[in-house]
Amino acid sequence: MTAYGSIPPSGDDRSPPALARQIRLMIQSGEVLPGSHLGTVELAERFSVSRGPLREALRLLESSGLVKIVPQRGAFVVRLDDREVQDLLAVREVLFALLAERCASAATPGGVEALRRELEQLEQIARNPASTARAFQVATYRYVAQMNVIVGSARLTQSIRDLSIGAAEIYGHLAIATRDMRLKDLSGYKKLFKLIAAGAGAAAFSQARAMHSQGVARAVELNASALRQSQSSSANDFVQRKRRTTQS
Repeated sequence: MTAYGSIPPSGDDRSPPALARQIRLMIQSGEVLPGSHLGTVELAERFSVSRGPLREALRLLESSGLVKIVPQRGAFVVRLDDREVQDLLAVREVLFALLAERCASAATPGGVEALRRELEQLEQIARNPASTARAFQVATYRYVAQMNVIVGSARLTQSIRDLSIGAAEIYGHLAIATRDMRLKDLSGYKKLFKLIAAGAGAAAFSQARAMHSQGVARAVELNASALRQSQSSSANDFVQRKRRTTQS
């Protein structure tokens, strides 16, 4: 058992892009937290590869904004309080709000009905005790995709999609990690739907900004708590090892 568990990557592909995808999934799932060190020795053991392909995989993740490589220290998952991450999330917040505003202005009865159906699916998942954060996240993607269909702006859609790769991947699952968090997020989407259906563009803009900001705040709070627990656990493990060494 390694620090990252002993589950091997799916398939037999051990190329740097395939390894990068697997590490990305570890980050997206919360198995590896923002700010955590990505040890090449542990990862090489987990994936049964040499450290060369792993280093290349980490460089690929650095280019996508998920990982920061520090000379003489190694690779780290970028932190949520990193200035560049905060800047990207701030831009994404404004673009999401702009999408909501445009959606309220452009929505037809048919578009509103299609968005209502996505909201109903989102609510079913949020209220199901057995549902997962990933299932809820996918449902929110469909909701936003329908907003994009209503607006019909390929450039705005692509801009939001580009900013959803990298920094947004880090906090996305943390913002809806618990059922209570998902219910709070659902409440925000329901308010946003009412504003879009009413054609209230300015109010939809403000609501979308608030939703995004609150989601990031929840993620930062949860991540800080998880890091404290992880550090406490690591310290306890160290103390136990020292005791065993002394006793032997």
